[in-house]
Order: sequence, then C-alpha cells, then structure tokens
Amino acid sequence: MTKNAMADSETKNVLQLPWSAWYEECQVSLPMPDSWDISHCVMVDAEALSQDEIASALSSPIGTPGLEKIAIGKSKVVIAVEDITRPSRIELVLNLVLSKLRQAGVPKEAIQFLVCNGAHAPMLRGDLLRKFGEEILKDYVVLNHNPYDNLVDTGILLGKTPFKVNRYFYEADLKITIGSVMPHHFAGFSAGGKLVLPGLSDIATLQRSHKFVMMGLRGGVNDVENNKFRSELEGVVRQVGVDFFIGVVPNSKRQAAGVFAGDLIQAHRSGVEYGRKIYKTAVPLLADVLILNAYPKDSELLQADTAFTPLKSIKKDLLKENGVIVLCSSCSNGIGHHSLFGPGMRLYKPPGKRRFLKNKELFFFSPNINAAEYQMIFSPEYPLLGRWEDVLSVLKSRFGTKCDVTVLPYAPLQLLSCPT
Repeated sequence: MTKNAMADSETKNVLQLPWSAWYEECQVSLPMPDSWDISHCVMVDAEALSQDEIASALSSPIGTPGLEKIAIGKSKVVIAVEDITRPSRIELVLNLVLSKLRQAGVPKEAIQFLVCNGAHAPMLRGDLLRKFGEEILKDYVVLNHNPYDNLVDTGILLGKTPFKVNRYFYEADLKITIGSVMPHHFAGFSAGGKLVLPGLSDIATLQRSHKFVMMGLRGGVNDVENNKFRSELEGVVRQVGVDFFIGVVPNSKRQAAGVFAGDLIQAHRSGVEYGRKIYKTAVPLLADVLILNAYPKDSELLQADTAFTPLKSIKKDLLKENGVIVLCSSCSNGIGHHSLFGPGMRLYKPPGKRRFLKNKELFFFSPNINAAEYQMIFSPEYPLLGRWEDVLSVLKSRFGTKCDVTVLPYAPLQLLSCPT
C-alpha cells in the first residue's frame, strides 16, 4: 500500500487517515463510494504548546517545589520515560528538564535515563532516536528496564506479591518520570504511577496487577476516580517515591498540547482533566459501519486493542444491529512484543470473541500482518484484510449503495459523547 495511491481517480469520497506513528508518519487515502454518508468524527483537540509555554508549565509545578530546587545537591538522578508504544513527542520536554537540572548544578554524569518498558520490547537505537532525539543520545546513558533482572525488593506487598522495582530507579536520590496522559483500558488514563508500576516493575508484579484486570476486578477507560487498578498502583508507587512527575497530554498530531508537572497524583489528575476536554468527540448513533483507526498507537498488532477505547467510553450503541466494525492499523512493527500477553507468555490466552463487541462483526485492515501472526492475537471469526479494496468489497456486498459510516481517526485518544 502506498501513502496516497489508493484513492480511485473517479472517487470524490476519499477518507484521509493518519498512519504509522513514529515510522512512516503519513496520511493514507482510502476511497469510499460517493453515495455513502461519511461522518468523520474528530476530537476537540488543541494546538501544540510553544517552547515558552512548556517551560512555564515546568516552572509552575502542582503540589511540589520547583525542579531546580528539588535537584540541588543530588548526585544520582534518574529520568524515567515512557517507551515508543506511547505517542507523545517529548524531546523538547526532556531538553527543558535537562536545562533545569543544569541550573541546579547537577553534573551531566549524574543523570541517567530509563525507559519504562514494563512488559514491552526494549527500545534499540532507532527508536531511542525517535523518542529522545540525537542530542540526548550523544551525551547521556539511556537504558531499557528489564522486568526479569536488575531489580530491588522494596519490602512492599501488592496483595501477597513482593513488589520489586528497577534498581537504578530505586537507588536514585532524584526520581523524575515523564509520560503521556491519555485514555487507558486498565488505568483509566495512562502515565502517573503507571510509569513505575508496571513501567519499572518485576514480571511477577506485572502479572499480578494485570491478572486482576483480566478477571474483571479492576480497571476501566476514563475512570481514575473509582479505579482500583489505579488506586492500588498509586499506593505502592507512593511508597517507593517519585520526586517529580511530568504528564504530557498529546494532541492528534502527537504534540504536547498540555504539560502538567509536580506531584505524582495531583499533576496527573490535572492532565486527566485537560485530556478529557480535548479528547471529547461527538458522534452520531446507529451507523452501518464504524471505522476505528489505531493511530497514534498503531505500531504493532499487540497494541491494536487500544483502538477499541471509544467503544469502552460510552454505553450507547454506535452501530445498527447488523452494523460492522473495521479496525485499521499500520502495525509498522508487525505483531510486536509483550511479556504478559504475547504468544506463549504468562497471561496469553488463545484469542476468542470480544464480549464488548456485542456480537458485531469485525474486520481488521492492515497491510503489514500475515494471517498466521494475526490469528495468534485475534480470533479467525474476525477476518484480516490486507488490501483496502478487499474491505470495500465486503462492505459493498453488505450495504450496497446506501451506507452510514462513522470514522474515528484517532481512536485510542477519543472519548465519545452522543446525542441525548
């Protein structure tokens, strides 16, 4: 598939979708029949903050002293940063943080970066360049967390499970964490304490915390107020300590539309409040087809479930009884990696029907996944289609010349509001 070659020259109804976050970073043009009614539902969104606005946010922390004050006299600083599966472009934020540490007199050799991989794949140089930028890689050590080794037993229990955390993070005398504040299936919103648990935790702790969500005892999209998964992890992370948290609220272009710094929980909740405003998306009810685009979390098949975020943010039906869902994802890195949910891993289960889809048909569109890989993660009841022409063929045979289509171009970010 080429970036813009898919549009039929005789077709005026062309759907433009953002595609392949961090990698191709392009728009794909997907032709639709001219007689179909397309509702392209975008979120409220926000412009990117300027460098001065980001600097001002970092200088006005919520619930803590300024970073330049906290950092005075510190000899072992760890900056823990989300990985490449998260969308925010944070190079500018990182460089402003380093500037504040210099102001506090912290020497360069005292600073180390850690990637909060959790159970995800380690980031190699190409991805580190994309996330951190060339200047940081020239001058600083950037290491991946490993949930199997280099761990410290904190003496804290998560239920009956001893909580272990990355040794470098635990032993630092200044702990800074940075991550995207956006909707999350388990934690309500991502980042905050989640950067440490699961981001810097041991595999047994990861297994215990995620297993309870899979059992239906924890979690919920857009819920941070009554979410047991989040309250439990925040209670544990508070005991380990985070000195300065920076939450970045990304817009539809993955730019920093909001930056909230300071206390682990207070700053995070301010980010959540802002995120709920800019991610709000008005949608019509009862379409024939719902297109969910997995951008900006479309890098791998194991992250594609995040495109279902909108469906889990409301209780109303977006589709008619015979409606169809089309999930689109670049899957730039193929199937991807997850040490809990990946094939053969601790919490892996052979794929079955998704109950929350309420028996709706699902078609998965991606040019970068083969059928054998796909069927390790998604049930064969949900067909994989590698060409948009094949998607159109299926939909035309079902709906003919009249079809109401709802499109969510940034599905992992979008929180829905419907007509009353």
